[in-house]
Amino acid sequence: TQSTWGLLSMSKRGLESVALLGINDSAERPPLAKPLIFALIAALGPLAFGYVMGYTSPVGKDLTKSTDDNGLGISDDENSLFSSIVTVGAMIGALSGGVLADKLGRVWTIRIACLPFVGGFILISFAKSFGMLMAGRILSGVGVGIVSLAVPVYIAEIAPTEYRGALGAINQLAITIGIVIVYSLGLLESLDVIADWRELSWMGAFIPGSLFLLSFLLPETPNWLIVHNRPESAKTTLRRLRGPDFNVDAELSQILGQQSASSGEPVALSELFQGASKRAMFVGVCLMLFQQFSGVNDVFFYAGQIFTDAGVSNANAAALSIAAVQVVITGVACVLVDRAGRRVLLMLAGLGMSASCAILGYYFYRQDHGADLPGLLAVLMLIVYVMFFSIGLGAVPWLMMGEIFPSRVRGLASSLATLINWGSAFAVTETFNYMKSAFTTAGVFWFFSAVCIIGVLFVLSYCPETKGRSLEQIEAYFNGDHSRIPPDRHGAALVKITGLVCLLVVGIVVLSTSI
Repeated sequence: TQSTWGLLSMSKRGLESVALLGINDSAERPPLAKPLIFALIAALGPLAFGYVMGYTSPVGKDLTKSTDDNGLGISDDENSLFSSIVTVGAMIGALSGGVLADKLGRVWTIRIACLPFVGGFILISFAKSFGMLMAGRILSGVGVGIVSLAVPVYIAEIAPTEYRGALGAINQLAITIGIVIVYSLGLLESLDVIADWRELSWMGAFIPGSLFLLSFLLPETPNWLIVHNRPESAKTTLRRLRGPDFNVDAELSQILGQQSASSGEPVALSELFQGASKRAMFVGVCLMLFQQFSGVNDVFFYAGQIFTDAGVSNANAAALSIAAVQVVITGVACVLVDRAGRRVLLMLAGLGMSASCAILGYYFYRQDHGADLPGLLAVLMLIVYVMFFSIGLGAVPWLMMGEIFPSRVRGLASSLATLINWGSAFAVTETFNYMKSAFTTAGVFWFFSAVCIIGVLFVLSYCPETKGRSLEQIEAYFNGDHSRIPPDRHGAALVKITGLVCLLVVGIVVLSTSI
């Protein structure tokens, strides 16, 4: 795991220099070292998340082999169900994770998530039937659902305001690295370097097992401690996070002031639909919907066909190359998110994804009508799509989920947002074939292109810029105090200029391939 840790471990100095661009130099800046270390430990959760999501790609063919050939003899339909059923487990995890995060704390929730991860992979490794495979996959999905809400919230609540975007983006970076790890191991397995799919399962259990042990080093977040009427413990935690020489009184007073109405009583579901919580839920849920209905899962579904058309025969190598692109660009997002801001990255991503989906739709439309377009065009658009997704819609919705919800309801609100995300992923995946029958493959990609444009307009109209703002300032904004976050005066101009560039690129591609 040294290579994994190396990929995750940005240098302290480099991350500081990136995160502080655009931040007021006159302000006293807290040290980054301890929040970075704790964020990296917590990021083992999304690392396991990525491993789970990528696991079925390299092992699917092996599972369909006969038992005599070290497989389980499952059908192609069963293999497809084995891959997609993880979203059901994730929805269960999302439902339970919010309650756990509010009741037991963020750290204990992350710790508990390790158990279904490990248990799921152990079940899969000992599987003698399709039923055991499914049970293990659902169980590991529960772990995915829990960490997908607990880790972003945890990082947001321990991170200093100046570094919150860069640290929060580590969550998505870890997911992509987890995918690269399992794809790399799958490539080694196809070359007979690693024994089989059972061995890959044992390797998958190692990551959450390590997280469980290391989680005992993690401090609980000061926000959760204050909500539960433990201000002295919160102050001790802040001193541990910020260092003995940093004055934490101002930050503590800010959190206390925002939580003065909180009594530690159980959060009612109705609170999510009142006041600041309602407005934040609207933004958070819509971002999750746009992430899934942008078509990311179905673009990856067609990745194999696109690479085959381009003459790439090794499916594992093709999948690994796409995953590697995700890692690199998500790393760039870590660099840019505290410099460019959340809104800019979301809008640029939406426009770039819309243009690439439009061209992919055109590619399949011409194929359906007998044209012989170069497969390299589709490969290029696939890579462009993945790049834009990774820099915006891949990382930012999860980051903002940890930022925009009020502290008192943050666990429950994140639970609902995560549930909607996984429910949408399941719906998009399961309805794709129906959509393809109704609209053709080209029509489906054009639909995704339109959704991306709608998402850009939504961000422009409703999504506040949270860069450089404390969680308490963001909560005050959703309470109606818009002076805490000034309006973005450059968003409309950015959309117009970038939109025109995207239209120009689409037009050039269409004209050049029509001649």
